[in-house]
Amino acid sequence: MQPLRSISELPFRGRPALELLNLEQHRDEPDVESTQFGWCRVAELWLDGRADREPLRVAGALVVAVHAADEPEVLPDDVELEFFVEEVAKDYSVTVLLSAFLERWLPAALSDERAIVLAMCNPHAARIRRPKAAGLTPVYYADGDVDAWLDTDEDGRRHIRLEAEAWHSAE
Repeated sequence: MQPLRSISELPFRGRPALELLNLEQHRDEPDVESTQFGWCRVAELWLDGRADREPLRVAGALVVAVHAADEPEVLPDDVELEFFVEEVAKDYSVTVLLSAFLERWLPAALSDERAIVLAMCNPHAARIRRPKAAGLTPVYYADGDVDAWLDTDEDGRRHIRLEAEAWHSAE
Protein backbone atom coordinates (compact mmCIF):
# COMPACT_ATOMS: atom_id res chain seq x y z
CA MET A 1 0.00 0.00 0.00
CA GLN A 2 1.23 3.50 -0.87
CA PRO A 3 1.44 6.34 1.69
CA LEU A 4 -1.98 7.84 2.33
CA ARG A 5 -2.85 11.07 0.54
CA SER A 6 -6.25 11.75 2.11
CA ILE A 7 -8.59 10.83 4.97
CA SER A 8 -10.62 8.79 2.48
CA GLU A 9 -7.73 6.34 2.03
CA LEU A 10 -7.67 5.29 5.71
CA PRO A 11 -8.55 1.59 6.11
CA PHE A 12 -11.42 2.49 8.47
CA ARG A 13 -13.79 -0.47 8.44
CA GLY A 14 -16.29 -2.38 10.48
CA ARG A 15 -14.98 -5.11 12.76
CA PRO A 16 -16.49 -7.41 15.39
CA ALA A 17 -16.93 -5.51 18.66
CA LEU A 18 -14.81 -7.80 20.86
CA GLU A 19 -11.95 -7.74 18.34
CA LEU A 20 -12.10 -3.97 17.81
CA LEU A 21 -12.18 -3.19 21.54
CA ASN A 22 -9.48 -5.78 22.33
CA LEU A 23 -11.84 -7.87 24.47
CA GLU A 24 -11.40 -11.29 22.87
CA GLN A 25 -9.21 -12.49 25.74
CA HIS A 26 -9.43 -11.81 29.45
CA ARG A 27 -7.05 -9.14 30.70
CA ASP A 28 -6.59 -7.49 34.09
CA GLU A 29 -5.38 -4.14 32.76
CA PRO A 30 -6.07 -2.01 29.70
CA ASP A 31 -3.85 -2.62 26.67
CA VAL A 32 -2.30 0.82 26.23
CA GLU A 33 -0.23 -0.40 23.27
CA SER A 34 -3.22 -1.22 21.06
CA THR A 35 -3.49 0.95 17.95
CA GLN A 36 -6.54 -0.74 16.43
CA PHE A 37 -9.23 1.46 14.94
CA GLY A 38 -12.52 0.98 13.16
CA TRP A 39 -16.22 0.81 13.94
CA CYS A 40 -18.73 -1.73 15.18
CA ARG A 41 -22.39 -1.98 16.04
CA VAL A 42 -23.50 -3.20 19.45
CA ALA A 43 -26.94 -4.00 20.82
CA GLU A 44 -25.95 -2.31 24.07
CA LEU A 45 -23.00 -1.11 26.09
CA TRP A 46 -22.42 0.77 29.32
CA LEU A 47 -20.64 4.11 29.72
CA ASP A 48 -19.03 4.25 33.15
CA GLY A 49 -17.87 7.69 34.26
CA ARG A 50 -16.11 6.57 37.46
CA ALA A 51 -18.17 9.16 39.34
CA ASP A 52 -20.86 8.68 41.97
CA ARG A 53 -23.56 8.12 39.36
CA GLU A 54 -24.56 4.80 37.83
CA PRO A 55 -23.18 3.80 34.42
CA LEU A 56 -25.30 4.85 31.45
CA ARG A 57 -26.81 2.07 29.32
CA VAL A 58 -26.67 2.89 25.61
CA ALA A 59 -28.70 0.69 23.25
CA GLY A 60 -28.32 0.29 19.51
CA ALA A 61 -24.97 2.05 19.24
CA LEU A 62 -22.42 2.62 16.55
CA VAL A 63 -19.03 2.55 18.30
CA VAL A 64 -16.26 4.51 16.58
CA ALA A 65 -12.90 3.40 17.99
CA VAL A 66 -10.07 5.85 17.28
CA HIS A 67 -7.00 7.10 19.14
CA ALA A 68 -5.86 10.55 20.18
CA ALA A 69 -2.31 11.34 19.13
CA ASP A 70 0.35 10.64 21.80
CA GLU A 71 1.06 14.33 22.36
CA PRO A 72 -1.90 16.06 20.71
CA GLU A 73 -2.23 19.77 20.23
CA VAL A 74 -4.46 21.27 22.93
CA LEU A 75 -7.71 22.25 21.22
CA PRO A 76 -10.83 23.40 23.09
CA ASP A 77 -13.33 21.69 20.77
CA ASP A 78 -11.47 19.05 18.75
CA VAL A 79 -9.03 16.17 19.18
CA GLU A 80 -5.99 15.37 17.08
CA LEU A 81 -6.25 11.70 16.11
CA GLU A 82 -3.42 9.40 15.07
CA PHE A 83 -3.86 6.33 12.87
CA PHE A 84 -1.14 3.70 12.64
CA VAL A 85 -1.44 2.10 9.22
CA GLU A 86 0.78 -0.99 9.25
CA GLU A 87 -0.41 -1.83 5.70
CA VAL A 88 1.75 1.08 4.50
CA ALA A 89 4.82 0.44 6.69
CA LYS A 90 5.77 -0.51 10.23
CA ASP A 91 5.14 2.46 12.55
CA TYR A 92 3.63 4.52 9.69
CA SER A 93 1.04 6.93 11.05
CA VAL A 94 -1.04 9.88 9.96
CA THR A 95 -2.87 12.49 12.02
CA VAL A 96 -6.21 14.15 11.39
CA LEU A 97 -8.63 16.21 13.44
CA LEU A 98 -11.61 14.32 14.86
CA SER A 99 -14.07 16.80 13.31
CA ALA A 100 -12.72 16.25 9.78
CA PHE A 101 -12.49 12.50 10.30
CA LEU A 102 -16.12 12.20 11.47
CA GLU A 103 -17.48 14.33 8.63
CA ARG A 104 -15.74 12.01 6.14
CA TRP A 105 -16.28 8.59 7.75
CA LEU A 106 -19.47 8.83 9.83
CA PRO A 107 -21.79 8.75 6.79
CA ALA A 108 -20.08 5.55 5.59
CA ALA A 109 -20.51 3.75 8.94
CA LEU A 110 -23.78 5.17 10.30
CA SER A 111 -26.97 3.25 9.58
CA ASP A 112 -30.05 3.37 11.79
CA GLU A 113 -28.27 3.34 15.16
CA ARG A 114 -29.88 5.12 18.08
CA ALA A 115 -26.55 6.46 19.39
CA ILE A 116 -22.94 7.03 18.40
CA VAL A 117 -20.21 6.34 20.96
CA LEU A 118 -16.69 7.63 20.42
CA ALA A 119 -14.37 5.10 22.06
CA MET A 120 -11.56 7.64 22.05
CA CYS A 121 -9.23 9.12 24.63
CA ASN A 122 -9.71 12.84 25.06
CA PRO A 123 -6.61 13.87 27.05
CA HIS A 124 -7.39 17.60 27.18
CA ALA A 125 -11.15 17.23 27.80
CA ALA A 126 -12.09 18.98 24.56
CA ARG A 127 -15.80 19.77 24.24
CA ILE A 128 -16.80 17.85 21.12
CA ARG A 129 -19.49 19.29 18.86
CA ARG A 130 -22.05 17.00 17.27
CA PRO A 131 -20.92 16.33 13.70
CA LYS A 132 -23.41 17.34 11.00
CA ALA A 133 -23.19 13.79 9.65
CA ALA A 134 -24.73 12.50 12.92
CA GLY A 135 -27.97 14.34 12.31
CA LEU A 136 -30.09 14.09 15.48
CA THR A 137 -28.40 10.89 16.68
CA PRO A 138 -26.87 11.41 20.15
CA VAL A 139 -23.07 11.34 20.18
CA TYR A 140 -21.29 10.33 23.40
CA TYR A 141 -17.64 11.08 24.12
CA ALA A 142 -15.38 10.90 27.18
CA ASP A 143 -12.91 13.03 29.08
CA GLY A 144 -9.50 11.44 29.66
CA ASP A 145 -8.56 7.87 28.83
CA VAL A 146 -11.17 5.33 27.70
CA ASP A 147 -10.75 1.70 28.76
CA ALA A 148 -12.90 -1.14 27.40
CA TRP A 149 -13.99 -4.01 29.63
CA LEU A 150 -16.11 -7.12 29.17
CA ASP A 151 -18.21 -7.67 32.29
CA THR A 152 -20.32 -10.66 33.26
CA ASP A 153 -23.44 -10.06 35.36
CA GLU A 154 -24.90 -12.39 37.99
CA ASP A 155 -27.00 -14.15 35.32
CA GLY A 156 -23.90 -14.96 33.26
CA ARG A 157 -24.64 -12.39 30.53
CA ARG A 158 -21.66 -10.47 29.18
CA HIS A 159 -21.73 -6.79 28.34
CA ILE A 160 -19.26 -4.19 27.14
CA ARG A 161 -18.37 -1.35 29.48
CA LEU A 162 -16.37 1.71 28.44
CA GLU A 163 -14.78 3.43 31.42
CA ALA A 164 -13.51 7.03 31.49
CA GLU A 165 -13.29 10.01 33.83
CA ALA A 166 -16.63 11.34 32.58
CA TRP A 167 -19.00 10.92 29.62
CA HIS A 168 -20.76 13.72 27.76
CA SER A 169 -23.27 14.12 24.97
CA ALA A 170 -22.05 16.30 22.08
CA GLU A 171 -24.02 19.51 21.64
